[in-house]
Amino acid sequence: MKGIRISKVTILSLLFLLTSTLLLGCKNSDDLHVKQSSAEGVETDAEKSEQDISELTNQIESLQTQTESLNQQNQYLVDVIKRIVEDFSDEEMLEFARSQFIYDLQINGKTIPENGELAISSGNVEILLSQRSMGYDILQPDWLEKGKISGD
Repeated sequence: MKGIRISKVTILSLLFLLTSTLLLGCKNSDDLHVKQSSAEGVETDAEKSEQDISELTNQIESLQTQTESLNQQNQYLVDVIKRIVEDFSDEEMLEFARSQFIYDLQINGKTIPENGELAISSGNVEILLSQRSMGYDILQPDWLEKGKISGD
């Protein structure tokens, strides 16, 4: 971000220097007036752009702080869960392993609604069962395998 800001300031300085040089070389007062107002417009646009960049930089920093905080909270919860599941019985561990997956059943690209009823037109039927992991590294791989739906 600082590199962008430095580049922008450098470009604006060079632009101002070029504009000033051109204005000094002009002898026609009307041209000088037009170029001065043009330079003022460029300066105003540059100031607005710098303000916009500053606001966006602040927003990015705020979001990065929030992300770091959420990652820390997430890691804390994962650590707590790991400690808790150490005391689970095999049945409890298997149930927990099964809860680490989300399944979605679709017919012809439509998800089955809560009531289990779905109207489809006659003809070819495409059935898709997808399985997604919750994405947390809590259980040992062998327990994750036991928690998945497998077989025929």
